[in-house]
Amino acid sequence: MADRSITSGGRVGVLRRVLRRVAASNEDLEDDELRQSSIDAGAMTVADAALRTRVKLQGRIEVLTLNPKGTNRWLEAELSDGTGTVHLIWMGRRRIPGLRAGRRLAVEGLIAAVDGRRVIYNPRYQLLNE
Repeated sequence: MADRSITSGGRVGVLRRVLRRVAASNEDLEDDELRQSSIDAGAMTVADAALRTRVKLQGRIEVLTLNPKGTNRWLEAELSDGTGTVHLIWMGRRRIPGLRAGRRLAVEGLIAAVDGRRVIYNPRYQLLNE
């Protein structure tokens, strides 16, 4: 009797996961994949990253912008790992070869909160294979 409940419970669990994936949007599936690849690589997720600590994150560049105002130029990227986003700011940089929207990236740095958003200034980075 116990074996049947374990087996049927296992089937229900598998069926639940299959139905969830079928009903999920492409964006949800991509977020799940990004989150899992970050964890598999040994990186922390943005959602779990504590402020004022050094973190290692991995994700995809969603937005890449250049602040051209005055002499204080910087390059800003929004990195998403499926659990949240963090803004990466490279002060004094106009561009980084190979960095573009959609590119996967691993970063390391001190995470802070600025105007209600998570930010890492001048992070160390590594471009990842796509």
